[in-house]
Amino acid sequence: MSYPVGAILQRQYAPAVLANRLLPADRWGKPCRAYNVCIRPDPTAAAALAALQDHALRLEPSLLRVPEQALHANLAWLLPVHQEFDGPKDELWQRHGPRWLATLARTASGTGSFGLTCRGLVATNSAVITVADEPNRCTVLRRELIPALDVPGNASAGDLAHITLFRYATPLRDPPSLLKWLTASQFCLDIQVSELLIIRERVYPSLEFDILHRIALASASPVLRSATNSQPTT
Repeated sequence: MSYPVGAILQRQYAPAVLANRLLPADRWGKPCRAYNVCIRPDPTAAAALAALQDHALRLEPSLLRVPEQALHANLAWLLPVHQEFDGPKDELWQRHGPRWLATLARTASGTGSFGLTCRGLVATNSAVITVADEPNRCTVLRRELIPALDVPGNASAGDLAHITLFRYATPLRDPPSLLKWLTASQFCLDIQVSELLIIRERVYPSLEFDILHRIALASASPVLRSATNSQPTT
């Protein structure tokens, strides 16, 4: 049986949000380099999340909106944006990428397409997010992947499967009103996941990125294929 975790998380962060003790997104819009494994909401789910973003911006226009085409849930960090290593990340990817891709394909071989159910929005001290019900296949898959990847840094993308909708540029104009609206915005969004994406992030937070590979999830062994499409957003 699954259960929503958003309400629990919101109670945890509410005191900091109400006091405007927030972490501004200092990296927002800046060039970066990172290699991540993520999933993206299907077009119907992405459009529904974009509509929620529209409503939130009417309350807090200063929120930094993650563009619809950049919405994603991180599964694992291969070369995280917030860590530096003993060599350029592009060189490390060329050296270790084939091994990581093989591990991803092998781990995903027993995983078919799955769904995530998100209920409600949560304002943490660093972002406004939607969180998937637990337990879910994304979290299980992450726990299988982390010890198998053998990356040079911290591969964990957190304990909960979530999608970031906004980050903070400045203190909120009216934190109580935002929290009240978030609490009242009850919804149930089913997201269908059919593939894993390996992306190279070029502008934080995935405002510009390249999809390097896609691993299709199926009952049979996944198909691994290269991808060259870049995703610039404004």
